[in-house]
Amino acid sequence: MHIYHAEGVIHTPVQDCFEIHENAYVCVEEDGTVNGIYDCLPQSMLSIPVTDLGSRILIPAFTDGHIHSAQLPNAGLGYNMPFSQWLTDLTYPSERRYEVEEIYTAVNSQLIMDFWKNGIIHGTVMSSTDYGATENLFEQYIDSGMCAFIGKMNSDLPTYGVAAESTAVSIRDTERLVLKYANKNPNVNYAVSPEFVPTCSDELMEFLGHIAQTYKLPVITHAAEGAEDVEMVKKRFPGLQTYGNVLKHFELFGGHPSAAIHYNLATSQELRDMAEMGIVYIQCPNSGMDMGTEKLMPLRKALNCGVPCALGSDIAGGHTCNMFRIMISAMQLSRIISLYEPYEPLTLAEVFYLATKGGGRLFGKTGSFEAGYFFDALVLDDRKICPFKAENLMNRFEKIIYAADPSCITMRFCKGKEVPAPKNLK
Repeated sequence: MHIYHAEGVIHTPVQDCFEIHENAYVCVEEDGTVNGIYDCLPQSMLSIPVTDLGSRILIPAFTDGHIHSAQLPNAGLGYNMPFSQWLTDLTYPSERRYEVEEIYTAVNSQLIMDFWKNGIIHGTVMSSTDYGATENLFEQYIDSGMCAFIGKMNSDLPTYGVAAESTAVSIRDTERLVLKYANKNPNVNYAVSPEFVPTCSDELMEFLGHIAQTYKLPVITHAAEGAEDVEMVKKRFPGLQTYGNVLKHFELFGGHPSAAIHYNLATSQELRDMAEMGIVYIQCPNSGMDMGTEKLMPLRKALNCGVPCALGSDIAGGHTCNMFRIMISAMQLSRIISLYEPYEPLTLAEVFYLATKGGGRLFGKTGSFEAGYFFDALVLDDRKICPFKAENLMNRFEKIIYAADPSCITMRFCKGKEVPAPKNLK
């Protein structure tokens, strides 16, 4: 067993309330799971060495629910462009460059480094349609000591111009990657990743649904981002009408972990179905605001329907994977929405929950220090933020969330083991 002592231990076992422990001990079993949080160690543990973290604060590690690896070089670019120009001038050229080994190797390495720096120990990563780039991302991630769901993006219909790949190649390359990586590593697994319904043929979605069901793989996909793609789905599937019905029809929703990204125009029935099936709704607040999305789903609306929710960076639709910034963006966006729509703004506890246990739901027991959960954790030093010490632990933590940057994270743990810096940071 390993024991860690910190001046503050903070997590959110439930969605709307912080659980705060001052001068507490977190005891971790040899298998990397949490034994419990103790204010005083029981007699049976007094002989076990303690790692004293001093005045620092211990929190669960973050999960980024959605990022595009190929788009990392574009983060922070083109947000003053019309969407079509952003795709033509930045997105598509970046996807093509990502097919070059030297480039995708460097980009994948940078993504892992950025996640490590920002305390994102779990991430769901949508790669490009390229086999080599996705294979390289798997190999680098397996070596990182962190956890991820990674999927080759599937996109075989020319909805927005030229098809990214042929149906045959999409199926072939996906099958190769699934056979090589699905359910083979305890930290890194394959995620079935159709770009979204309008860019995937029936044949491709049938194959992807079969793969997901056969191997019990997670499915990560964009859904109902705007009126244009929602109308495309209605016209193409008049008998099904909605994204949710189409994804259920092709067995991409239900029977395995699934997540829907953006889903700005989800109907009330779609939200009820998501709640019933446990499908995670991933909101990417910076992406919606950076890109000027026509309508954003009020996160409170999904929460009120009982939908499990999480946060994502959506680089390069969003400009940063700093989860502290993303939490604040989600809260600020909810406050603005509450001025015009009848939804209560999100609280600090709720956005922290979404960044930790909410997103961790996709991966199992992570994102909390409850007994039996994996010790996936960050050690924070708030002396790097401000020389003026707050009056109490909660005030200290509130200031951390609003003002922290990656330099405040001094240690990172995944399944009980400290995660060292990636090789390109050493």
